[in-house]
Amino acid sequence: MKKLLVFDCYQTLIYKPGLGTALQKFLAKELKAQVSLKHINLAFKIMYNRHKFQHAKFSTEKQRRNYYRGYNQYLLNTLGLDISIPVADRLNKVLSRVPYVSYPDVISTLQYLKSRHYQLGLLANWTSQLEQVLSRIKLTKYFDFVFASHNLGVQKPDPRFFTKALRRHRKKYDKVYYVGDDYDLDVIPARRAKLIPVLIDRENNYPTQTDCTKVKTLRSLIHIIN
Repeated sequence: MKKLLVFDCYQTLIYKPGLGTALQKFLAKELKAQVSLKHINLAFKIMYNRHKFQHAKFSTEKQRRNYYRGYNQYLLNTLGLDISIPVADRLNKVLSRVPYVSYPDVISTLQYLKSRHYQLGLLANWTSQLEQVLSRIKLTKYFDFVFASHNLGVQKPDPRFFTKALRRHRKKYDKVYYVGDDYDLDVIPARRAKLIPVLIDRENNYPTQTDCTKVKTLRSLIHIIN
């Protein structure tokens, strides 16, 4: 039985572990504000949920700068802080320099899957920079194909995101899995597109979700597909 494994990217395979600390230090330096990491991480979650159904699209550097300018102002508003446009721009530079890294279980899991000759793909709501990000953290070589919503012209949770990207691939396989960290963006639309969704819930964000296969680590995926 031939199986294709397709992955989401951010918070499924990669993340920015220093994001909260970078913001905390920025606030202390720029605004003389002492804010706990707990509140900062909560603010990031609020912003993620506010924006996750409308992924940013940039055609120019000016559009990118304006988007993150507004994003950073809203982010600090959730912490009860107001910042000017110049401060928002400086914050964007600080946060953009925080590197992406892969979760500790990602490389070993992808290596194992490739050693067993599984075909692997990556589909993510992302700008045109997706492949550059993957290349910097040395993940590109594990994937047989990579698609970003920017290039597809459609984004999750629209199920056409999957059908369009997988048009050339899915007929070759008996089972196609999609592994992602967000129930609304990954599980529901993947299921509508006739894929088998797997929810990776590293931080127990979905403690009562029982209507889909759920794992806490990527390594656990091996036991599901074998």
